[in-house]
Amino acid sequence: MSATIAALATASGAAGIGVIRLSGQDAFLVAERTVRRSLASQPPRVLRRATVFALDSTEALDDGLLVKFPAPHSFTGENVVEFQGHGGAVTLTQVLAAFLAAGARLARPGEFSERAFHNGKLDLAQAEALADLISARSVAAQRAARRQLAGSLSHEANTIALDLQEALARLEATIDFPEDVGELVPETVEAPLSRAAARLETLLAGAHYGRKLTEGLTVALTGAPNVGKSSLLNALAGAERAIVTDIPGTTRDILAEELVLAGIPVRVLDTAGLRETDDPIEKIGVARAREAAATADVVILVVDATHLTPLTDLHRNTVVAVNKSDLATPDLTRFVPYPAVAVSAKTGQGLVALAEAIIGTSLPASDAPLVTRARHEDALRRVAAFVTEARSTLALGLPAELIAVDTHGALAALGELTGQTTREEIIRGIFARFCIGK
Repeated sequence: MSATIAALATASGAAGIGVIRLSGQDAFLVAERTVRRSLASQPPRVLRRATVFALDSTEALDDGLLVKFPAPHSFTGENVVEFQGHGGAVTLTQVLAAFLAAGARLARPGEFSERAFHNGKLDLAQAEALADLISARSVAAQRAARRQLAGSLSHEANTIALDLQEALARLEATIDFPEDVGELVPETVEAPLSRAAARLETLLAGAHYGRKLTEGLTVALTGAPNVGKSSLLNALAGAERAIVTDIPGTTRDILAEELVLAGIPVRVLDTAGLRETDDPIEKIGVARAREAAATADVVILVVDATHLTPLTDLHRNTVVAVNKSDLATPDLTRFVPYPAVAVSAKTGQGLVALAEAIIGTSLPASDAPLVTRARHEDALRRVAAFVTEARSTLALGLPAELIAVDTHGALAALGELTGQTTREEIIRGIFARFCIGK
């Protein structure tokens, strides 16, 4: 990674400011050739005015501000230069071409972050959090990415690694120096393995919710005809998205609407009213409604406050929305143990509480770092499987060598999370999905 790379670090297109970033051993030299002055006297991390010139020409391409970050105190850990000029595709293309002509090469997608990873400025989980931060679709996803970028998940992984290393040290001491340390005391190995297992269980408990922060929750509106499902969808969306009439069976197919509720991206599905019918088309709609409810992350069972009937078609993660509560005051205790909210699609009563109840059914039970990527969840599940096997082997009184094999396997799988044991081609593939300039 000795080559100096350059790329546009801001979005292309018309803008007030555009930033071009350089990184590498010769970043300062490339910049000096382009702005035609020495950077030796310019203090680090201080903006100074600079004019970029075309190579071997007196033509000025842009006037802006330049800042330098000497290694290792930079994002990549290398010498870094950033030029902040005027936005606009033509100007930025010319300025970038000048830096490339002066000795830099165009960066690959994610190459700046990849260099930061290889230079120890970020681990792999933090680098992926950086990509998640850029692509966050909600405040909650942005906050989770910020926590992971700050190292919350990496810190938890390191704590688990310390427990595994403690167990392994005791095992290997017994294997290598039996005459000095004596026989294996199972309790001294079980204790750190048990702590690791508990932490893994907590992390994995929130994995489903963590992934949904980036993918979005799927919420199905279900219930009998004319209870106000379509009206409730329109109220949540703040617009007339679904056709609403007094005729039962108006909604026959699934209508999907992308919303953000309580800071979480949500795909709300308005479904056909659940009832027995001889209409073949409506039958298809009812079947699709049941299928949508069976696969949704959360089911909102809408009932009519003026005509309450026994609950049917209940699913896991069901929230009861008692609609038309402006016309009647429902006794919400009758719906226990399911969370219930009194709402009115007509007046907007209870919509905030309904949104919070929807998200609350998916929240993890602890404040542990969220596992937001399938790669992380897969690695943690393999760690947990190795730890379970090691504890079982220990409980059976089998040789320490067998327990050590599983403990080594757990550490190797855990290292994939932060990149310590991840194969280079996988690392390259992860960074290749980043945007150029990041």
